[in-house]
Amino acid sequence: MTELWETIIRYVLVGAAAYAAGTIVQYRQFRLRKVSLLVPFVPKSSRNFTIVVLTLSLLTAFSVITSQVQQQHQSQCNADFQQVIRDNARINDEDRELERADDDLRGRRDDALDSLVLGLMSAPGNGSAVRLLAEYDRKVQQIETERRDLDVRRDELRQKRRDNPYPTPRCD
Repeated sequence: MTELWETIIRYVLVGAAAYAAGTIVQYRQFRLRKVSLLVPFVPKSSRNFTIVVLTLSLLTAFSVITSQVQQQHQSQCNADFQQVIRDNARINDEDRELERADDDLRGRRDDALDSLVLGLMSAPGNGSAVRLLAEYDRKVQQIETERRDLDVRRDELRQKRRDNPYPTPRCD
């Protein structure tokens, strides 16, 4: 909406400046070496001075208002851009934490596999291998459940990242 008002004000000011110029400037016939020329001139009068002062005042006021509107628009655009950067940094931090948790789960699974292999190698043969396999299976199921939860959370973060794209750094 501000662009509409800026455009309207620009047209009004251009029209006022043109009207002022047309009112101030007059043409006088000037003869030079038997050639007649129409030459613009500005007669000295208080009316013309008043018109010039009013026109300059309007142009100055318009310039100040336009720069203030542009500055407010730019500061809002900068604030929005900074907020998106902060949000995406928060998403990236959370993603790194999920990656660390996933690495920890992989490490726990590897430790469980190492325990299973060592237990099977040193097991006496009277059913302890079945018990070791059942314990390994229970640990792996728990780890897989936690990894599924991590994957769901990572999918949510991917969706957040898609919903929160970086805007163009330029504010138009």
